[in-house]
Amino acid sequence: MKKKTTFGLLGLAAAGAGAAGGWAVLGNYLYNQLLLPGAWNPDELNGMENEGRLWARRREGFREATIQALDGLILWAALVPGRQDCHRWAVCVHGYHDTYESMGAIAKHYSDLGWHVLLPDQRGHGQSEGDYVGCGYDERLDLVGWCNYIVRKDPEAEIVLHGVSMGAATVLMATGGVLPRQVKAAVSDCAYTSIEAELRHVLGRFQETLPTRIPLPAGVLFAALRKAALRRAGFDLRDAAPIQAVARSKTPTLFIHGVEDDFVPASMMGKLYQAAKCPKSFLWMPRAGHAEAVGADPELYWTAVSTFLGDLLPGQNL
Repeated sequence: MKKKTTFGLLGLAAAGAGAAGGWAVLGNYLYNQLLLPGAWNPDELNGMENEGRLWARRREGFREATIQALDGLILWAALVPGRQDCHRWAVCVHGYHDTYESMGAIAKHYSDLGWHVLLPDQRGHGQSEGDYVGCGYDERLDLVGWCNYIVRKDPEAEIVLHGVSMGAATVLMATGGVLPRQVKAAVSDCAYTSIEAELRHVLGRFQETLPTRIPLPAGVLFAALRKAALRRAGFDLRDAAPIQAVARSKTPTLFIHGVEDDFVPASMMGKLYQAAKCPKSFLWMPRAGHAEAVGADPELYWTAVSTFLGDLLPGQNL
């Protein structure tokens, strides 16, 4: 999750929050602001991120891939073929209110190594179907579907899952379930511990930006949103909890987080790392804000990834 949402009309929605009708209005407003799919709103990007996004947008040599999700949605991905003799695959998973393009800088690195690269549009984003954002919970099963797609194409595949922000949360939640044996490792870049903790953080911060002060703590706002999500999307936001998934994971995982990340608090990475029961390593990225790690210091970033993956995927310079 990357975007800083503003709640310009929240004061109107919350005016009657003490009554059942007002509570529903409040929950629906928050749902519409936070859980409906949205287009990417450009922030200031560094040169590497811009270059990677443009590389992905051009799609030179790319192919298209689709699968059907368990609930019937048609999901889309860009596929970048690698060397014919290579069985290494990177699945690069983007974050909130964005598309596969945002993973361009990371995907290009793997592609330049000769790997095959798959860049899915997460449900409700880009060219994939869906009418709500599952915060990584429903998306975790979509990611398993993409892994199965790769295995059908290449039974000898060695798969690395690499996600950023909500994409990292998706990756971590997928590792908490059953994955094909071909999945060898995961890289989690600035994931949140749980969407509840993240939304409480966001809602608490943005209380100060509201046009009218509302005496409702972030926990109350989250409760209204949670109820709306249960009613409208059929899932419990509290289930979107990577910190629970990593405690079940057996997939070797590298945790990365920008020291200056104040959107998904940097402290969340330490909590995820401590909870993880899988083989693991971590990297704190100095001078990096949210989802900025790979561009802040590419050499440090890829040295850490190479060192981590080198023991798991021997025989190739990463």
